[in-house]
Amino acid sequence: MRSILFSLVLILLSHLVFSQPIRMINKTDSTKTKTIRIDKRITIKTFDGEKFKGEWQVLDQEKILVQDREVLKDNIMMISGFVQSNSRDRAVGIGLTVGAGLAFPVAVYYILGGIAWGFSNGIFVGSTLLVFDLLLAYAGTTMMGVIPRRFSTLNWEIELFPIQLPLPVD
Repeated sequence: MRSILFSLVLILLSHLVFSQPIRMINKTDSTKTKTIRIDKRITIKTFDGEKFKGEWQVLDQEKILVQDREVLKDNIMMISGFVQSNSRDRAVGIGLTVGAGLAFPVAVYYILGGIAWGFSNGIFVGSTLLVFDLLLAYAGTTMMGVIPRRFSTLNWEIELFPIQLPLPVD
């Protein structure tokens, strides 16, 4: 019975065995934390100038394994990955992205109207709206976790959490 229960636990937790969480903590405000999604690939740039890209897993509290190559936590200069978003972040991100989509035709209207009628102020207003519109769309998709986010170890501290699986007791 215990071996069946142990097998079920292994099956249910098997997706966590290969990718454990990486948590990023802001150095100036420790209440700001981000977690890199475990189902996505990451990119790591080291102080030695090497770049590692691919699937990852946490070996222990000091090492990450990226595409069969070990990377020490202290040697990481930049880490880029998809951020795990909570429901509030996703809702705000969807709102920003939808707002950007609604404002886009207005910006294009001002630009094309300024070109057609020769009003330079219409072109200026339309281009300004377009720039802010693109910034809103980028912020929204980043908050939803659609675009990978880059974390520099100058501003963020890396915290690794290896998962310990329970061993069967005889």
